[in-house]
Amino acid sequence: MSGLSEYGIDEDTLRRMYEEWQSGVAKSTLEARYLGKTSSHGKVFTSLVRRYLGIETEKRSSLAGENARLRALLAAHGIDPDSEPPVRNPDSREHCDS
Repeated sequence: MSGLSEYGIDEDTLRRMYEEWQSGVAKSTLEARYLGKTSSHGKVFTSLVRRYLGIETEKRSSLAGENARLRALLAAHGIDPDSEPPVRNPDSREHCDS
């Protein structure tokens, strides 16, 4: 895999790194040992494992899950969750029942 070669490793090495992490070695330690990276705090490891092995190494927050659920709900009702909300005129009486 050409992307991994940029880091000087192959998929077998990445799998070995993942196995070491599962046995308790810190991500940052693995990055320093195998990738020569000392300042990414485990983020490069997380990204590579996700991209090339298809494995998540971080827990998603409950808010991330709720956000995904709400976005899907909007989309199911034909609302693009990335669109700008309509601007309402505060002087308008559309919102009044009278």
